[in-house]
Amino acid sequence: MPTAQGRLHYYYGLEQMRCLASWIVTVLASIVFGGTGVIVSFVDRKGNVTHACARYWARTVMWIHGVHVTALGLERLDLERSYVFVANHNSQLDIPALLAALPVRFRMFAKESLFRVPFVGWYMRRVGYVPVPRGGAATDLQYAARQILRGASMLVFPEGTRTDETQLRRFRKGGVYLARNAGVQLVPVAVINSGRLLPRGRIWVNLGLVEVRVGQPIAADESESLAELAERCRQRVAELAS
Repeated sequence: MPTAQGRLHYYYGLEQMRCLASWIVTVLASIVFGGTGVIVSFVDRKGNVTHACARYWARTVMWIHGVHVTALGLERLDLERSYVFVANHNSQLDIPALLAALPVRFRMFAKESLFRVPFVGWYMRRVGYVPVPRGGAATDLQYAARQILRGASMLVFPEGTRTDETQLRRFRKGGVYLARNAGVQLVPVAVINSGRLLPRGRIWVNLGLVEVRVGQPIAADESESLAELAERCRQRVAELAS
């Protein structure tokens, strides 16, 4: 009769095999959807089809890893308008979760190193994502504003890096400056449970649910300083996450 330790090794081995198989299929899906998005981008001037490729990629990746995504508060969005979304950042699952959940075409700021990843990086560069240099230095906010003027929204992780789910760092002012400069509203967004399913430093994805909560849009007028507006956004995201 198998011992408890033997059963533990057996299930541990199965989990390793599941993880390896999931990442192999994830790479294949990235090649297919990323390559398709790059090709389509040459004729898709508005970017609707290329963004659809990204959404299908995100949903496929989450399905592969056994993660279900739900969204709350989408009725607060006007799908005809552009926004700057400001979200917490706890895990590598956040980006595919937001792509799968938000029904609007958006671009985002992303680490410069991601733009060197084949297919995914090519897609990001081709469709207008904005690279952030190592260390989170100043980014091309004017380029991002032009993307908004072309009808796309922008996604910003104003904490600057991934953080633990138990804390929410001070928000940087770049996102609120971008919203004010482009004349659009800010939308606070909380991503729930992603850090538990894929903690920082791990590659194994636990099965489970990620919830995306969308808050009431916030006007980015000049009645507040950029620092005050950034703090108000941080408080709204914290309330959504609680």
